[in-house]
Amino acid sequence: MGKISDLTDFHAHILPGADHGSSSLETSETQLRILYGAGVRRVVATPHFYPNAISVDGFLKKRDAAERSLASLSGERMPRIYVGAEVLVCAGIDRMPGLEKLCIKGTNVLLLEMPFTKWNESLFETVYNISRRGFKVVMAHIGRYPSGQSQRLISECGVPVQLNGENISTLRGRYKVMRWLEAGIVCAFGSDIHGPSKKQAKNLASIYSFAGEYGEKINEKCSYLLKDAEYIKFSK
Repeated sequence: MGKISDLTDFHAHILPGADHGSSSLETSETQLRILYGAGVRRVVATPHFYPNAISVDGFLKKRDAAERSLASLSGERMPRIYVGAEVLVCAGIDRMPGLEKLCIKGTNVLLLEMPFTKWNESLFETVYNISRRGFKVVMAHIGRYPSGQSQRLISECGVPVQLNGENISTLRGRYKVMRWLEAGIVCAFGSDIHGPSKKQAKNLASIYSFAGEYGEKINEKCSYLLKDAEYIKFSK
C-alpha cells in the first residue's frame, strides 16, 4: 500500500463508559491519538450490545452520553468518528424491536458478533434472517471463530466479514487472511482496540500493509459503507 495513511478502523471500543473499552474521556482521547498516529483517519465506535443484558433504549442512552462526552474534545489530530454497535447474536434478535437503531448512524450497516460457543441452527437462522431484512450485515472478527463454523456462516448466510489486525500475527493466520481476501469476502479491517493499546493500532496498520492492493480495496469498501454515515462533530 505504500505509505500507511488515511486508513479506516471499522471496529473500535473508544466511547468513554459505553462498555469496557474505555473507562474515561482521557482514555478515549489517548486511544484516538494512537489510532491517528497509526494512520487511521476514520474510525467506527462499536460498543458492545448484549441483548440479554440491556435494552436497546438503555444502550442508546449510555451511548449517546458517551458521544456527547467525546464531542467536547478539540478533534485535533484525531480520526473522524462514526458510531454504531457490536451486536451479539442471540437466537431471535432478528425480531427484536429497535434493531435498526444499532446500525452505524445514518446507514443500514450492522456489525454482528457471534458467541464463543458452538453455534446451533437457530443462530445461523437468526443471522440469515437479519441479512434478509434489508440490513448490510458485517460479521465482526471472523478470524476468532472455528474455521468450520465461520465457513458455514459465510457460505449459507452470505455475509461479508471484518478482520482484526491480530489475524496476521501467525503464519497460519496470514494464510487464512490472504485466502479470505482472495475470495472477496472481506469488507473491513478493525483494531478492536480496548484501552490505550498501541499494539492493536499497530496491528491494524500492519494488516493493511500486509494486504497490499487488497488493503486499498478494503478501504474503498469501508468508504462506501460509510458514505451516508453521520459522524461526531467536535465542539472545539
